[in-house]
Amino acid sequence: MLGNGDLILRYLEHLGVEYVFGVPGGSIEPFYDALARSERRGGIRAITARHETGAAFMAEGYARETGKIGVCCSTAGPGATNLLTGVASAYADGIPMLVITAQTALDRFGQGSFQDTSCTGIHTVEMFAKCTRYNTLISHPAQLETKLLQAVSHAMGNQPGPAHLGIPLDVMRHRIPDNEIDATLNAFTNHEVAPSDHSTKSALNELESARKVTLVLGEGASEASELLVRLAEARDWLMVTTPRGKGLIDSFHPLYRGVFGFAGHESASDALREDSADLVVAIGTALDEVSTSGWDPTTILSERLIHISNNPVDLSRSTMARLVVLGSPKLLFESISNALGVDSVSQSNRSVFYNDRLPANTRFDDPEKCFDRSGPIKGQTLMTYMSRICPQNTRVLMDAGNSFLWGIHYWNIHRPMNMHPGANHFHIGLGFAAMGWAIGTSVGMASANPDHPVVCFTGDGSYLMAGQELTTALQENLNILMVVLNDSSLGMVSHGQKLSGGEQLATRLPRVDFSMIARALGVESYRIETMEQFADLDIKGILSRPGPCLLDVIVDGDQVPPLGSRIKVLTSSIQTHE
Repeated sequence: MLGNGDLILRYLEHLGVEYVFGVPGGSIEPFYDALARSERRGGIRAITARHETGAAFMAEGYARETGKIGVCCSTAGPGATNLLTGVASAYADGIPMLVITAQTALDRFGQGSFQDTSCTGIHTVEMFAKCTRYNTLISHPAQLETKLLQAVSHAMGNQPGPAHLGIPLDVMRHRIPDNEIDATLNAFTNHEVAPSDHSTKSALNELESARKVTLVLGEGASEASELLVRLAEARDWLMVTTPRGKGLIDSFHPLYRGVFGFAGHESASDALREDSADLVVAIGTALDEVSTSGWDPTTILSERLIHISNNPVDLSRSTMARLVVLGSPKLLFESISNALGVDSVSQSNRSVFYNDRLPANTRFDDPEKCFDRSGPIKGQTLMTYMSRICPQNTRVLMDAGNSFLWGIHYWNIHRPMNMHPGANHFHIGLGFAAMGWAIGTSVGMASANPDHPVVCFTGDGSYLMAGQELTTALQENLNILMVVLNDSSLGMVSHGQKLSGGEQLATRLPRVDFSMIARALGVESYRIETMEQFADLDIKGILSRPGPCLLDVIVDGDQVPPLGSRIKVLTSSIQTHE
């Protein structure tokens, strides 16, 4: 006889899941018993985070790297509430995740059980209601199988995101015969929707007659990205990406003009204005603050917009557009390419020339500082240098704060010729922008694919929040390079206060030697104060061997990151309410 935890794991195995990320505890123990049985037979294995928020971030990293559903779990009470920030982050970025939290036994609901999170206690199912695509309490063992499949179907649908199952102790412990676990039922996970014939013809008519077109690739354009590049080359269309779409186009492609939106490039804004684009075609983007440069009406948000997405929620924001198309961008542009006589199968035919300088067609805020090795290490220099020396298969994550500002603007993408068209090696958690997001997510990503190096850029403030997850990477012997931007400050907040005219308050941090902390944990580490010291490091060697390494990089806190669009939104809100 096995338990319901075994049933859950057998279904997840059918989906190709390899790990469950979590922290054990009393009420979730039957599920960990099932994980122990699974590991003994070579099945799904538990990876233990140091905090449940980190477990949720790890599940997100696993999902980002594999395209499978990420799975995290927690015990009742604070275990469940600790998961919330990580689950909300996955919800904001549309990451498919199965979230399993424990409840006390059903017959103890309302009796003041230890860590009671039932509907009569601290009601965690209600807490998850607004940051999940599916959310339910399993109130009877007979519900488990059906609700599990419904959860997976919602998580991996056209509006992907986390699905939550609250499972009481006695329901998880419920015994079932081994022969009942045959996984004959299947979750509905194939959601590719073909655009209507009318929408396809309308889009073709618009694009055929337009003289100047600029494509905007968001994260939802990933599967169509290679096709879109070929189409742009054939028609001489310009291309930009949103911050979340960064990485889908090689930074050195001659038709690429950079990132538009949060921490973006002026050259991308120019490519979207009326004198450069008769039509702006936005693909797979939510048209939120960060992807529209604070809802700028002179660029994306105009009557020149054609908006294409698999996600109907994205399209609900494009009320000003001349055309919206619901459906798979890949299917739509395959039809359009064929109609325009563009080969939708062959490789890109426009050569990409790399050099030791910056991409020629992208306008950077401070290009001269990208190669300035004098004095303290500058964020501009660090990102330019690291993006040039890291192997092309490196997965790169930028944490909330100055890290993702510097990374969005100054990290240059090199896409190898054999890279899968839908793959993206550049990652930011920009939807919810949780500090410490990149730390846990890098652990999940490295777990999913230990053969490729992972580089995580984080700030000292974020590392003080979540740096303990590095010990999970140590325990799992994962190839992660943790780069801590150390300026003894909550840097993004501090610069934001200065630029918006706010009070200078509560942003100073103590001087911490993170390399010493890492060594105390048993992790290889280095403290870097100059670019000369950086150049002496064998970064490629570090990234070629298993196990984590930490770089404590003392950065120039006086350098102002590209915060312009964010400050514009903050100050306009202040002016509106005065």
